[in-house]
Amino acid sequence: MDDFLSVLRRGIDLNKRESQLFGICPSDVQGLGFANLVQSLYEKRSFLKGIPATKDSWDADTEEELSLKLSFPKHSQPMHPSSMMLLLRVNTIKGGDVRVTFSSDSLHPNPQTVCISEPTRFLILKLRRGHANVHLKLSIKEDTLADDRDFPLKLQEALKMEDGSKMSTSSILLILTEPDEQPSPHSMNHGIAQDQRPQSTTFLFLCELQMFLRGILPQYEGLGPGDEGSSVSLDALDSLPPLQLGESSKESLLSGLVNSSMPTVFVFPQRQQGLKTHRVGVTLESPLLTVLKTRLDEAIAQVKQQEAGQNMIDRLRKLTELSMLSPEGPDKESVKKEAQYRSILLLKALQTVLAVWEAERSQRAARADEDSSTATTRCRLHSFSVSLRKFFLEPSIANINNCVGTCGFPLNNANNHAVLMNSHIQSGQPVNRSLCCVPVDYDDLCVIELESDSTNISFKTNVVATKCECR
Repeated sequence: MDDFLSVLRRGIDLNKRESQLFGICPSDVQGLGFANLVQSLYEKRSFLKGIPATKDSWDADTEEELSLKLSFPKHSQPMHPSSMMLLLRVNTIKGGDVRVTFSSDSLHPNPQTVCISEPTRFLILKLRRGHANVHLKLSIKEDTLADDRDFPLKLQEALKMEDGSKMSTSSILLILTEPDEQPSPHSMNHGIAQDQRPQSTTFLFLCELQMFLRGILPQYEGLGPGDEGSSVSLDALDSLPPLQLGESSKESLLSGLVNSSMPTVFVFPQRQQGLKTHRVGVTLESPLLTVLKTRLDEAIAQVKQQEAGQNMIDRLRKLTELSMLSPEGPDKESVKKEAQYRSILLLKALQTVLAVWEAERSQRAARADEDSSTATTRCRLHSFSVSLRKFFLEPSIANINNCVGTCGFPLNNANNHAVLMNSHIQSGQPVNRSLCCVPVDYDDLCVIELESDSTNISFKTNVVATKCECR
């Protein structure tokens, strides 16, 4: 429930990735119901209550249809709810997307269809308002033409979670009630209006940062069946020992982060609620702090020059305000350290956005050159992107470049070995291989992993090709 609420608090833009997160099918009007739910919470017109299921059971009605029976505590539901929904927590599903139809007399409308893919974490089904939902029975059927005999097992695993020594369905009855209605003792009251504890500036900043990166970076299609090999797990790459970013960080690490423009990816926690306790600060010496301010101002100006959309510009303005380097208020020294930390993260995020945009422009230019009669065929650096696999990774696509082109006489970008090899080849002497256009210099990939109480920096070595020569 906490991770679902953290998504609500940070705000929702129902773009393609957000829709996949909640199992909303493309061009599905049911997504409007969830948008209305978020709007109600923001305007604090009602309280959100979550009532977890006390019992669940699965049955196979037919070879093609499953049923899920859920029980909720008696007398736990308010008399006059303004809206009722069923929240199902989803585990990672493998083997392609699944389109599923739920049917029940308790659903409104009935039936309802969801699209479960690898990014999906929640399913929301609308229930009849005022319906006595002590016992719910949902009929579940795969709504695709493919004959997937593993569908029953795949769906049960996707909707189950470990609870001690047994497996149970993570099902919660969501109820919107009027503010003056008292919560029942059986319910978990999660009304945002009741949570008066102030959120830390760093927590708000990280929520905004994740939404900014999701909204401004290009969204790519999820992997289809058989495409798992086209992406590489980030954890499979060789890495230098991780370093912790904080007040004890060495000047060399801080200077490298501020002065370098090396490619960077961010790893956010699966449950954003864990970042509530995230309080990290750094101490920058005055010269490095001046460099940080200058580079950050330049990056902000460059992003604003692009056609990013008003929503993203508003988010950028909020991020800028949350990372101001001259904050006012009590405990000024610790606040200043946290602001410097947030400014470094914002700089690396904006550098990442600008690098992705530059890679896209390079790829478009390369495609245009391929169609030109004057296109060069000599050995050269070429923009090339790959997919990285790790959940809540931003961006999930890395431009690592590649080397393309021929290695013929005269050689302008080669060492002595290649020159001698080429001379041997040109003379007609037999060789067991020809010269190849290959990378000779690389940049590392910086990985910033955000955890509940720390930030770890690791460098995946020799990831991005920066120079090509014939070898």
